[in-house]
Amino acid sequence: MAVETDEVVVPGRHAEEVERVMALVEKGQQLAGHFPTEDDLAAARVILVGEVSYEDSVAALELKCGMALD
Repeated sequence: MAVETDEVVVPGRHAEEVERVMALVEKGQQLAGHFPTEDDLAAARVILVGEVSYEDSVAALELKCGMALD
């Protein structure tokens, strides 16, 4: 599916840029020996596009894991 380059996902961020950053996130994780699931990548995407703040995401992860993240 082609991405329209003028489609704005969030103010200042076009769909093409979001896809490029998500590809970098996935490849960076793979190069580090991690293999993110679709759910992992979806979580990264909502932070990237501003649907959820980084702080809220960390709090949710701490709750899920039962430990504080430093």
